[in-house]
Amino acid sequence: MNPTTFLIALAALSIGTYVMRFAGVKVGAALAVRGRRGAQVTTGSEVSTEAPTASASDPDEPTSRVTAWMDRATVVLIGAVFATTAVFDGQALADPARLIGVGVGVLAAVVRVPMLVCVILAMAVCAGIRWTGIL
Repeated sequence: MNPTTFLIALAALSIGTYVMRFAGVKVGAALAVRGRRGAQVTTGSEVSTEAPTASASDPDEPTSRVTAWMDRATVVLIGAVFATTAVFDGQALADPARLIGVGVGVLAAVVRVPMLVCVILAMAVCAGIRWTGIL
């Protein structure tokens, strides 16, 4: 894979991740608004809004539920890309330098380093191992 193709694929993955998160927040907000509209009570010519009773669910619950599912979908997307491109090179296993670089990137992600820094760190470790000829 040449560098241009890799950068285009990385940009597409990043854009897809943020679109999924953004869509999850928007869908959750729409569900919450719809839930609040359902809680309005019409009496004659005046419209009054009543707060949900204690037994009703939290009004922000649809938003948080959709956001949680979109977060999970994002993790699954990134995991699938990791499994297919980082571990395998065609039908064979990738070289050890790539596996170590990916491992460093995943470790950086676990300690909550920004995604771009994780990718650059993984690429730098992999390039460093290949350049030195250690593996």
